[in-house]
Amino acid sequence: MLKSLLSSSLTLHTASLACVVHCIVTPLLIGFSPAFSQYIHTPWIELSLLFTSVCCGTWIVYQGYCTHKKQHSIILFAMGSILWIVHTLLEHADIANAEYSLTLGSIFVLVSYYINHRYLKCCPSDCCRK
Repeated sequence: MLKSLLSSSLTLHTASLACVVHCIVTPLLIGFSPAFSQYIHTPWIELSLLFTSVCCGTWIVYQGYCTHKKQHSIILFAMGSILWIVHTLLEHADIANAEYSLTLGSIFVLVSYYINHRYLKCCPSDCCRK
């Protein structure tokens, strides 16, 4: 029962949409609430959010790949994730202009989710489900 729920197309669409909303809303919340953002700007929270984002995104993109068999979204997501990790390393090393890698990485990830979503709509299949 749980396996069929997790592999359903509705779950993939919902998870993909939730991730896009998260990527858009989180920077706005942090930007508009400086009093709150100072409490969540710790290395442990940042690393756990990065790890969770990469793991969930990998699961979403892989499940989409199992349906449509197109590698575009995997490549874009991998590039975005690598840029997120580079941003984290640059930020902790106090290197200036690290935010560009975060912004570019987020753009790559959002485009990969969009492409994955588009391929899911046009190529319904159960080829990877066991």
